[in-house]
Amino acid sequence: MRMICRSLKATLLAGAVTATLSTAAFAADTLKIGMPAKMFLNLVEFVAQEKGFYDKNGLSVELVHIADSSIPVRSLIAGELDISQAGMSETLAAIDKGAELKTIGGVHTGLHYAFYVNTGSGIKDVTDLPGKKVGISSPGSLPHVVITALMRQAGMTDAQINSVQWVSLKGSSARINGILSGTIDATVSNYDPKAAHDKNSKILFVVSKKLPAYVMTPWDVSNQAIAKNRDVLKRFVKAELEATRWIFDNEKAALDVAKKHFDYNDEQLAEFYEFYKVGGIWNPNGTVTAEQAKYMQDLNVKGNLQKAVHPSDKVLDTSIVQEVLAEIGQYKQP
Repeated sequence: MRMICRSLKATLLAGAVTATLSTAAFAADTLKIGMPAKMFLNLVEFVAQEKGFYDKNGLSVELVHIADSSIPVRSLIAGELDISQAGMSETLAAIDKGAELKTIGGVHTGLHYAFYVNTGSGIKDVTDLPGKKVGISSPGSLPHVVITALMRQAGMTDAQINSVQWVSLKGSSARINGILSGTIDATVSNYDPKAAHDKNSKILFVVSKKLPAYVMTPWDVSNQAIAKNRDVLKRFVKAELEATRWIFDNEKAALDVAKKHFDYNDEQLAEFYEFYKVGGIWNPNGTVTAEQAKYMQDLNVKGNLQKAVHPSDKVLDTSIVQEVLAEIGQYKQP
């Protein structure tokens, strides 16, 4: 009887250990992602969560929305975030100052900005900006870098750029409200169908069409994360690419997810979808090239955000994305 009891205990103990190991083996790895203020751009992440793409790849992802794009890179350096999707220019500036960070790719690489003007401002092009009140988040923030890039592309001088009255307004909604109220004359901001049809505002152009080499909000991580958590990052990249491709292939279902997160009607959500998909904002292959990294660094140097252009391997590591693409293939839009 004692031998039977001992055998039973051993069996139960072994089963408990096996169950514990099994649970541990399938426990989701957690990631904290720093992102801009909540916008339609984030439909990729919402789909990845709600349609199980993160779960499928063994991940539990927390999205941290931060209005000021200069904050996530500091949090990334401090180890408070695992990945930043807030702005490549800020990350490059931090690398220039010695931060051990890299861009590994991204699904939000296209500029998700429209160029807005107040209808009473008299602005017809970026060349009309000198002397005008132009909304940005803060000096050196993403909106600031983008607007100065547009002005430089138009051949404008440093003196003309410096003559702009830069107005700091935290977050896209604050800048949009500034346009509608007339507090500012121009800004760049994410697409807003309400503002697009408001009599006090006008969209002059989609910024991604003017600056196709610009990389907006890629995946930026620490060098340590690449070395120690490569498999987790690889699964994250795969989940995000799968979610992006699902959005491209399932418009109606994707818009059903969007309805849960955004207070817009069906027509407005369809406008959003068109802006992001056709506008080249979402990148279903997650690639960032060495040429794009150089372009971004050149802009930073011209804007005094970094001192020199660094070799691409100091700021960019495409190996994880390439490994994922080797597994799931390149996506070609119909």
